[in-house]
Amino acid sequence: MHKCILSALVVKINIEMQLFFGEKISDKELFLSPEDSKHACKSLRKKVDDTIFVTDGNGEIYQCTILDDNMNQVIVNIDHVVDNPFPRNYYLHIAISPLKNPDRFEWFVEKATEIGIDEITPIICSRTEKGKVNTDRLNRIALSAAKQSVKAKLPRINEPIAFEKFIQNTADNAQQQFIAWCETEHEKLLFEACKAKTATLILIGPEGDFTKEEVEKSLQQGFTPISLGRSRFRTETAGMVACHDVFLRNQ
Repeated sequence: MHKCILSALVVKINIEMQLFFGEKISDKELFLSPEDSKHACKSLRKKVDDTIFVTDGNGEIYQCTILDDNMNQVIVNIDHVVDNPFPRNYYLHIAISPLKNPDRFEWFVEKATEIGIDEITPIICSRTEKGKVNTDRLNRIALSAAKQSVKAKLPRINEPIAFEKFIQNTADNAQQQFIAWCETEHEKLLFEACKAKTATLILIGPEGDFTKEEVEKSLQQGFTPISLGRSRFRTETAGMVACHDVFLRNQ
């Protein structure tokens, strides 16, 4: 049985976890959003003194006791920190071109969050067809995906930025920086080139790929060209493959 399936079974059997997201009022108290408050009280019929599991999206999961079961804003007391069922020992940032079809970009955000990602930046490249993204909607999608997959840390989703400005601003910020493009079939695969337990930044281009000028500029900023395999993927699929390769490299 696959390792990640085994982990999921452990969570279900030992914790039976329904994860809620909340904001800290103090070191000992959090409040849930109206959406989560309604779900807890109306759908799950939670009430005062019941135990629930809450994260503030920063990497910790808390076992909590409900103090106030107001359907608009549940308030809980933090009893103690529980073991994170899916801890990560690496940091993954994927900078990826927005897509003409927003549904496909949203799909990438959802699935990358489920696998495990720390930061997503939409980069506007020469061949990017549509440069606008709805970051508020993307954050809601990431939140829902994090709750479904019991992730204690929400990814940071940045506003779109021009490709050249991005690589100039982020050079040397990550311990390893890669650019995936279709002319690197003979370069190392990402899975082989990527070191485990390391802060990683990966550039994923638009449909039609990066231009040679963009690749050259990225190399000047210290990025290493890598291949995602022999297949030519759609942008959102390439992002998913990159995310999954880094995930597997760290298992």
